[in-house]
Amino acid sequence: MYQTDLMSTPLRTFFAFAFLMLSQEVFGIDRYFMWVDPQTNLRARINVDSFDLFTERETGPWKNEGKIKLDPKIFNNLPKGFTNTFFSIENGKKIRFDVIGTGQVYDYDPSKMELIRLDQTFHSGHNFTSNKFIRNGVLYSIGGEGFWTYNSSITYFDEKLKEWEILRPKNKAPLPITNGYQGYNSTLDIYYSGGSKFKNYLKDEEITFRDDLYCFDFKKNEWNLLGKLNSDLPYEKTDEVTWTGELFLHFANANLYIIDPIKNEVYLYQDNKKDLNWGYSPFVAQDTFIIFRGQNEGPIQKLSISEMKRNATYIGEFYTSGIPWKWYSVGLFLIIFIITVLKWKRKETIDSKELMFTQLERKFLNKLLGLKPNEYLNTYEINDILEASDKTQENQRKIRFNVISQINKKLKAKYNWDNAIDRKPLPEDKRLTIYKLDPVVLNELKRIMR
Repeated sequence: MYQTDLMSTPLRTFFAFAFLMLSQEVFGIDRYFMWVDPQTNLRARINVDSFDLFTERETGPWKNEGKIKLDPKIFNNLPKGFTNTFFSIENGKKIRFDVIGTGQVYDYDPSKMELIRLDQTFHSGHNFTSNKFIRNGVLYSIGGEGFWTYNSSITYFDEKLKEWEILRPKNKAPLPITNGYQGYNSTLDIYYSGGSKFKNYLKDEEITFRDDLYCFDFKKNEWNLLGKLNSDLPYEKTDEVTWTGELFLHFANANLYIIDPIKNEVYLYQDNKKDLNWGYSPFVAQDTFIIFRGQNEGPIQKLSISEMKRNATYIGEFYTSGIPWKWYSVGLFLIIFIITVLKWKRKETIDSKELMFTQLERKFLNKLLGLKPNEYLNTYEINDILEASDKTQENQRKIRFNVISQINKKLKAKYNWDNAIDRKPLPEDKRLTIYKLDPVVLNELKRIMR
C-alpha cells in the first residue's frame, strides 16, 4: 500500500513559486560594490541591483546619493553573491573593482558617477583568496585557489587587451599562495608570501600552514626563499592580517603583532583599554588604521600605526634566515668533530706507515742501538751493513744517504726529532765520517724497536 500524496502537483508548484517570490523579497541580500573613499576615509557602495550610490556617515544612516550611470548589461555575468576588492587610482579620481574569484574588473568615476566594465573575462573560480595589488598603475593578482586546487600564478590585467595576462618567472613559485602574510612593497618592487594555508582536499581533509617566507623580486623576475617564520606568530590560529604597504598588522586574541619584513622585526602591541579586533573592512590611510565593525556601521576605531609601534614590545625576528642558529651550532660541532677524527686517523695512518722501517733500515738501526756509549759506525762498516761494499763509491754514497735520510724523516714526523742519526767527522781524523744515535732518542728507539 502506498501512502496517498496529501498535496497535488499543481498545488505544490504554486507554493514553490510563491515561496521563491517571497524569498526574493524577504530573504533577499543587497549586493554592493564597496570601497573606502580616500577623501573622507569613509565607505561608499553601489547597489548593483538598484544602481544607487550610498555614502557612509560618521554616525547615523548611510546617505543615498542617487543613481549612477551604467549599462545594466555589465552585470549579466555577475554572481548572485560576491565580494570585491578595490583600489584608488590617481588619488581617488578612479576606483577600480575586482570581483573575487571571477576575474571581472570594473572602473568607477566618482566625478561622473559612472561605472563601466573593463574586462572580457568569461572564466572564473580559480583565484579565490588570491592577493590583488596595483603595480605601476597595473592591477596584479598572485596565487589563490579554486576548483579544489591551488595556483601560484602571477597575472596582471591588460587594459588594452581587456584580459588577464600571465607573468612568467624564472623559477617556480611556492604553493600555495593564499592567506597568511601576503603583500606587495612598491618601494622595493617585491612581493612577500608566507604562512599560507593548505588543504589536501582528500576524504580525510587536513589543514596545514606553510612556515616558509618567500619573496618575489619583480626586477629580477624570480622567487627567493627568505627563511622560516617565527613560530611564536599566530598565523596558524588566525589569518586576520592587513598589509599597509610596508608592515603586516596581525590581529590575534585582542593583541596586535606589528611585523616589519624589511627590518625582519616583530613587535607585540597590547592595550587593555581597546578591543583590538580585526574589522569588517579594515583600511589603511597613510599612518592611520581604520576599523569598521559592521557592514552598516561607521568607523569604530582609528589607530595610529607609528604610535602603536612606539608603544609595542620587540619579541623577535619575523623569519630566521636559512637554518636556525642552534642547528648551525650543532652542525659546526659535528664538522669539527669529524675533522678532528679524520686528522687523528690520518695521523695514526701516517705514523704507522712512517715507522714501518725497511729491512735494511731496521738492520742499520739495530746496529746503532747495539753500540756502546763511546762506540760509533764508520763509512766502511755502514757499507757492509747496507750490503753496498761491492758497489761504486758513488752508489755507496747514495745508498747511505737514502737510508739515513728516510730513517731521520720518519723519526722527525713521529717525534719531531731533528737528525736522530748523528753524522759528524771523526775527531782524530776529520777525513773520516762517523755515525751514531743522538743520546736523546736512544731510549725511545730502544722501546719502539723491541
